[in-house]
Amino acid sequence: MDTDSLQRSTPYPPAILRPVLTLGITQIIGFGTLYYAFGVIVTPLSADLGITQTFAYGVLSVALLIGSLTATLAGRLIDRHGARVMMAAGSVACAVAFLAMSQIGSATGLIVTLTLAEIIAPLVLYDAAFAGIAQAVGERRARRAITQMTLLGGFASTVFWPLTLTLIEGWDWRVALMVFAGLHLFVCLPLHLSLPRPVRNEAVRATEPPQFAPLPSALHRRAMIFLAFGFSLSWAVMAAFSAQWVPVMAAIGLEQTIAVAAGALMGPAQVIARVVEMMFAARRHPMETALVAMLCLALAVAVLALAPVGMIAASIFAVLFGVGQGLATMVRGTVPLALFGLAGYATRLGRLAALRMVVAALAPFGMAWSMAASGPGVTLWITCGFAMLSLAALWLVPWRALQN
Repeated sequence: MDTDSLQRSTPYPPAILRPVLTLGITQIIGFGTLYYAFGVIVTPLSADLGITQTFAYGVLSVALLIGSLTATLAGRLIDRHGARVMMAAGSVACAVAFLAMSQIGSATGLIVTLTLAEIIAPLVLYDAAFAGIAQAVGERRARRAITQMTLLGGFASTVFWPLTLTLIEGWDWRVALMVFAGLHLFVCLPLHLSLPRPVRNEAVRATEPPQFAPLPSALHRRAMIFLAFGFSLSWAVMAAFSAQWVPVMAAIGLEQTIAVAAGALMGPAQVIARVVEMMFAARRHPMETALVAMLCLALAVAVLALAPVGMIAASIFAVLFGVGQGLATMVRGTVPLALFGLAGYATRLGRLAALRMVVAALAPFGMAWSMAASGPGVTLWITCGFAMLSLAALWLVPWRALQN
């Protein structure tokens, strides 16, 4: 029996289960407080501060752009000091940022505290957690563990949309932010400190070589360029539709109730795609999963552009888009690890994240501008072109030579 079969046939080792659960919980809190809660808090916060919601969202976009500048540094710090130390430091800093935000009384205070929170975010969200998983369980077991951790992290919106609304309705948005500070300080901090030190896994890495041979150093630059280009274009597509889903559906003539009903299929599709990948694609290179993800995104937009407007087309789009998005989120952690190995892993994730965060901040505005200037038809084909270019870029990553 080979190593992969043995791992699937034996009980899940506590040494792997513990970091998966630990980081899954902290990702729910991290994404819930730093991302999803803002859409619920923005209305009472804007009214209290005397600003428009448009201004508040503009502050968030600028904060995301500034935060992208720190992603590479965050990766380097994680490689140097370990995810355990840096994610714990990030938890403390997040608690301070949310506590400070709960006390603001002006637009200036929002700009400062929200920017601080987004600067810290790369230390506590997925890219840091991917590095934490790899450092905790080793390269060979990291792929499955990353998949399972992202399954847990996917519940962030499910938990924090209703939780934030309950806190606001029961108290106010300031209390909600103080609760968020407490979650980072009293839940995330001890969980991050419970992660094993990277040095404990050196013996494991020596006895369990990576499942896939990493690329030779001569190919690293070429692979990284194509990977960055492909991932960034795919994230532009996902970020644009995530923010503009309902307006796009309305522009092509679909009723809002139908658009929302179809959009509800995205979440289950993401989860199912990750489960299927975890169960049946363990022997395949993560780049194959990445190509499937990009193909699903391209097909999803093509269906929306070509098919007659209606519930069927919208549902097919939502399922394909959900599958592509679910797999794309996961492979951004598994592909760099398989291609380049654990050395410098967090730094590479930080570089990719910096570019991705810039694209994610600009893409919704780009789609809105294109919709206004050229209409939905042209916009959909431009978006489909981005998805196809993403697929082509990943196809050109030189990983197949090592599989022959």
